[in-house]
Amino acid sequence: MSKCKVLKKFVALGMALGMLAGVSACGGAGESSASKDTIKIGYVNPTTGPLAGNGEGCDWAVKQITDYVEANPITINGKEMGFEVVVYDSESDANKCSELTQKLIEEDQVDMIIAIQTPNTVIPVAEVAERYEIPCIASQSPIDPLAHSRDTFNWTYCSFYTLDDVYESQRAMWSVAGHEPGSGAKVGLLFANDADGTAWHDIFVKRLADDGYTVVDPGQYPSGTTDFTSLANTFKTEDIDVIAGTNIPPDFMNSYNACISAGVEADAVTMGKCCLLESDVNALGDLSDGIMTQVWWAPTNPFTSGLTGVSSEEIAKKYAEDNEGRVMPQPTAYAYEALELAVQTFKNTKSMDKNDIKASLASLDVDTIVGHVKYDQEMDGLHFARTVLCGGQWQRDENGDLKLVIIDNSIHPEIPLTGSYQEGNATKKSE
Repeated sequence: MSKCKVLKKFVALGMALGMLAGVSACGGAGESSASKDTIKIGYVNPTTGPLAGNGEGCDWAVKQITDYVEANPITINGKEMGFEVVVYDSESDANKCSELTQKLIEEDQVDMIIAIQTPNTVIPVAEVAERYEIPCIASQSPIDPLAHSRDTFNWTYCSFYTLDDVYESQRAMWSVAGHEPGSGAKVGLLFANDADGTAWHDIFVKRLADDGYTVVDPGQYPSGTTDFTSLANTFKTEDIDVIAGTNIPPDFMNSYNACISAGVEADAVTMGKCCLLESDVNALGDLSDGIMTQVWWAPTNPFTSGLTGVSSEEIAKKYAEDNEGRVMPQPTAYAYEALELAVQTFKNTKSMDKNDIKASLASLDVDTIVGHVKYDQEMDGLHFARTVLCGGQWQRDENGDLKLVIIDNSIHPEIPLTGSYQEGNATKKSE
């Protein structure tokens, strides 16, 4: 359990005091809030493992915000505070997420937890933060699976979209592919039996039936499955028109290859999670051309950080400059946003008491790189801010490179389209 990176700006005295003071039964530092000289934020990130693509850019985002705070120190009750972000690699393992969050609270004595990068990480991290009563910023997890993961939330606040938003976005993309509501089109479902997959599955089954689609549901599979022969044969026998789901990249790679081998053809493939990142879709080769997915952030989005003043276009350029021309992944924008929210929280807190920190977090009403955040909505006791969602399609440009193009903005017309639907190798059904 090594730290993948610790960025800090303060003398070692604050750490020494925290270690000597011990840990309280409710979690958090034993050191009194009045004597603290630093703000410590714990961050669990899938730096390696199947979700590593989602975790890309974490260290970069941490450095951007840490550098900003170094130049613009946070003052609480007249005291200039140090600022430290402690990042651990979960290795994309839910059990490690829990263990590392506990370590951040008990040993590192953090004042806040960031739970981010898909429900696979967010749910176990938020669960531990709730148990220890530590303020928790959750981000980049659909609201529904997190909200349904426990009965009450007293310390966690989330920003992202709901699964109803996802369904409506995907339905719009099926429509442009020729399968409108009421058409009776056959939609084959591809969902794991984890918390994320179950939440998606339940929403899709209900809403598909309500909209007059034919549901082809081969059943949820255990994540990590390698043999999808039965599922592919079901899709082939039913002659499905659409494949819809959300999966980690290895599961989608295995299931999609099984479908291709079985001769499954569909007019639309709409996938969450596994098809968000250029590196993941490139691994599919020609099969990725035409796959559709969610777009929750793009350099063309009209948003500017209320904290740092950087725009979506500017942050994308800065990322490319710092990372050998690489395109900034969507999740990196949410890593930046979560840290923006953390800094805004501490700028506005009355004190370093955890209840004051929680009150400041709950009352945020700020602009971020992913849009405006105000926790004014609630689902099953979870307070959340709804962020934007559009529909995108992977298309090849004139150089043959895959690019994610925004083809639908029906939910958020303020987001500019960057292209239109095209038939591709992944979606064209035989005549």
